[in-house]
Amino acid sequence: MENVETLEKAPLPKKAHLLAGWPLLLILVGGAIGGAFAGLAYVINIKIYQSSLSKMQKILANLLCGMSAISLWWFIATWVQSTIS
Repeated sequence: MENVETLEKAPLPKKAHLLAGWPLLLILVGGAIGGAFAGLAYVINIKIYQSSLSKMQKILANLLCGMSAISLWWFIATWVQSTIS
């Protein structure tokens, strides 16, 4: 049986966590649904920063991921509000 080495990734700098976590601001206005989407966006953004994409691609993917989370929250919040009213 072959010896399989596990490749450990270097920890991300704090700046990457701050950049990945900007969708967490959605928790302030989004409640539980916003928090769920923000948490998911943060996890996806961390995976983006650990990928081999170029720096510009990482930044653009980060922005698109966060904007998608905000958009999904907006659509769901609007739908919930319209069904309650």
